[in-house]
Amino acid sequence: MAHWLEETENKINSKNNSHSETKEKIEAKKNDISTNTELISSEYKALINDFDDIIERINKLPKDDRIPFGFISMKKKSSKLQNSLYKIHSSRRILIKEYSGIFSPFKTNHYKNSRLLFISIAREKGKVLLEHKEIKSKRVRIVDKEDEKKSILNIFKKKTKQENQEVKNVKAFIDIKEFNHDYLLKQIDWLAFKDDGNQFFRK
Repeated sequence: MAHWLEETENKINSKNNSHSETKEKIEAKKNDISTNTELISSEYKALINDFDDIIERINKLPKDDRIPFGFISMKKKSSKLQNSLYKIHSSRRILIKEYSGIFSPFKTNHYKNSRLLFISIAREKGKVLLEHKEIKSKRVRIVDKEDEKKSILNIFKKKTKQENQEVKNVKAFIDIKEFNHDYLLKQIDWLAFKDDGNQFFRK
């Protein structure tokens, strides 16, 4: 049986090796991304500029023409991978009638529906990485929270954060040459809630 000192040293060595392997993988990924950046840099910048131009045009529309999303935001995000990561975001408020118990069978609940598109330079040559994420979160009023605490019936309820939130998330690698203007408009239609987005989330 190994002495506790040897066991502890082995654990530390194993942990250090794991950190070292993770660091090597990150460096390899960064190098691949750097190579791809040199390859598609000009096309990627043109793509980002197209997004920026269209979003600016949309945000200048009259308020009534920007229902239900209001505005679409686009920001560059810092990344350790140095992959020119951009986040494009929009949201809307929706009302959904749901069953909420025998005493109040149907209740109209408020939800915030957010759509996020992350775009970055992939490590695969000639490709960009797209991540579509959609979140529906129930808006619970303070009054409702207080009522829930007072209600004896809550003894039998096990509400979790997950039950109040629905998340869809999918990643895809797209060849930069396939990312033409029409494909860009499909992303915009989804962000503006003109499209259900099933084409992105379909497996």
